[in-house]
Amino acid sequence: MSPSLEQYFEESVLLPEQGGKTFSETERAFLSRYMGDDFEAALERQGLARPAVVESVTGELAPTPTPDGPGGAMVEAEGDVALEAGLRDARELKLVGFRVAGQELAVPIAQVQEVIRAMPLTRLPAAPPYIAGMTNLRGRVAPMVDLARIMDFSGACGENRFIIVCRCRGMLVGLLVEAIAAMHQADGQNIEWGVEARVGVASDLVLGLLKVGEKLVAILSVDSLFQKVLKS
Repeated sequence: MSPSLEQYFEESVLLPEQGGKTFSETERAFLSRYMGDDFEAALERQGLARPAVVESVTGELAPTPTPDGPGGAMVEAEGDVALEAGLRDARELKLVGFRVAGQELAVPIAQVQEVIRAMPLTRLPAAPPYIAGMTNLRGRVAPMVDLARIMDFSGACGENRFIIVCRCRGMLVGLLVEAIAAMHQADGQNIEWGVEARVGVASDLVLGLLKVGEKLVAILSVDSLFQKVLKS
């Protein structure tokens, strides 16, 4: 029997300790692109230098350090790429399922830091429409992605009530979702890879399809999604 999402995070996931004044290389690249070279002053002016108040829906978790310093982001980036590449050979996968614009999607739970309730965000005027804004999450800057926009879904969108916080390439990225659907503990043989021709919309962001009963759940590539955010 699969554990609930709450049980998984309580037993297996550690939140990072509050970040300091240092930035990973990826954070610097993102902030320079959307806030300018003097991004530290811009963060202060917009109140983003202080951690936001968040409401986690995955329990109280103990702290652990995050990769930092000159080599920290590179090590984590290599780990992200290796993790996604290794999914095809995994016997069993744990995925967080969620709903956006009538679609059910999932992300590998190994890339998820926590799930929090939606909050007010600081807009980035220079950012594309699918970047809904940014926040300071436990001392780390985190862009928030409107999945319905970046996936180009045409269905009716409901209220984004939750944020799935993912770790990627030395940075955090939040995925705005309408509802948390389930935690999937899937047999690797039930996943179809190389599905670009079948998916159509935003196929570059989809790793594969998981069959759940009569439904097909698209598994997102967090790494591909974040690279699109960073390079827009």
